[in-house]
Amino acid sequence: MLRKEALFYVLILIGLLLISNTHLGYSFGDSIFRTVGIPPWTNTEDDSGLHISVIIGLLVIIAGYIGTVKFYQVRFPKIRSRIVLSCIAFVYLSPIVTENAMILLKYNSVSVTSVDFSKNNSQCSYRSEEANVEANCTITLINYGKEKNVMIRPYLIRSTTKVKFEPMTVTLPPHQKVGVSMAFNGKQLDGTGLSGWSKDIGIEVEVDGLKKKYGKE
Repeated sequence: MLRKEALFYVLILIGLLLISNTHLGYSFGDSIFRTVGIPPWTNTEDDSGLHISVIIGLLVIIAGYIGTVKFYQVRFPKIRSRIVLSCIAFVYLSPIVTENAMILLKYNSVSVTSVDFSKNNSQCSYRSEEANVEANCTITLINYGKEKNVMIRPYLIRSTTKVKFEPMTVTLPPHQKVGVSMAFNGKQLDGTGLSGWSKDIGIEVEVDGLKKKYGKE
């Protein structure tokens, strides 16, 4: 009996991990699915359609919830509300916990791995004059460690027009998440005439010649 009870708690925990977001704006489930080679969305081109990892996570939570209530409701009449409130708290606190855990883990780091990019609140507006393109971007970066100066270069994901922006150097405070607003100059590699706004951007971060990319260029 105890083993069955523990199993239902584990199911709820697994389900919460699948649906909860990290501080970077994607779920643990997405990371797990991609690690084992399974796409977390039905539309793999632009991460749209049915969110498979979240759907499975919700089903697992429901199964764990039903089992836990079945075993504990007689002894603990408030078990339903306790589970619901605990799940809400877990989902709400996950981004805070993961961000602080990464800061603690990489507190003294001074390499490219100490800097991360969050798509949350990151965006670029851009316009071209002939082949020259100017982009005004707000980019959310997290400096887990003590690296001060990093070079960043944005790029447009799934854009029909290829643009190559020049990298810019930015100074980051240690152990903080910051929103950086900068203007980037670039060249349109095919065609002319480009303007718009997009949150679907990627970032290349460079420290001491080592580069790290976020998103497919």
